[in-house]
Amino acid sequence: MTEQTLPQHANQALLDRSLAAVWHPCTQMKRHETLPLIPIARGDGVWLYDADGTRYLDAVSSWWVNLFGHNQPQIKAAITQQMDQLEHVMLAGFTHEPVVALSEQLAALTGLGHAFYGSDGASATEIALKMTAHYWRNLGLPAKNRFVYLQDSYHGETMGALSVTDVPIFRQAYSPLVRENFAVQSPDARQAQPGQTARDVALWAIEDLARVLAAHHHEIAALIVEPLIQGAAGMAMYDPIYLQQARAIVRSVSGVIDCR
Repeated sequence: MTEQTLPQHANQALLDRSLAAVWHPCTQMKRHETLPLIPIARGDGVWLYDADGTRYLDAVSSWWVNLFGHNQPQIKAAITQQMDQLEHVMLAGFTHEPVVALSEQLAALTGLGHAFYGSDGASATEIALKMTAHYWRNLGLPAKNRFVYLQDSYHGETMGALSVTDVPIFRQAYSPLVRENFAVQSPDARQAQPGQTARDVALWAIEDLARVLAAHHHEIAALIVEPLIQGAAGMAMYDPIYLQQARAIVRSVSGVIDCR
């Protein structure tokens, strides 16, 4: 059924059904009493279309994960071919050609070796936190199980991810459940005072990171960052010197892992 053949008022009907049945993520549902959801019937390229045929530019790339546009023929063909052969098999006790080939490509690109897969960004954060803590446990240093993160950072909304997220709207309600880690000064270039550059702000923030690592390296497992841009902080940009200096400091402080 296309947008031309949908019944009149199809948009409103879909909105009413959604509000009655779906709990939308990252959303205060009461807002939708005055700020309606956007009902989408189909997508094509960079455009989304509602049931009435109104066109919307998908400027957020469907939460930054749809890099190649909607209804992309090559992607659709690859998905169809794979569905005709094997739609799914779990990786616990099984393996298959597509996951092996993808893992080999990722290893070649990153130099990091084995790939471990999660279903979403928060899950990936949880996996990374657990792997780094387990690394130190295997080395006989189980006390190294806390993390350093930037102020105003966002890494997800599951419990571990919230412990390294510093956005109050996501974290406050669950703060009694969240383990405390170490928040350090953000290198957000918008903090620059008159006469300062983004580089100046980054170097100032690095001093705070250095202090925390020097004082607490015996209990820190890893540093987690959003590289170069903090999205949930309002698209906060920072100078690359911060990442360069952070890596050097992490390497130089005794017992702190170089987390690439």
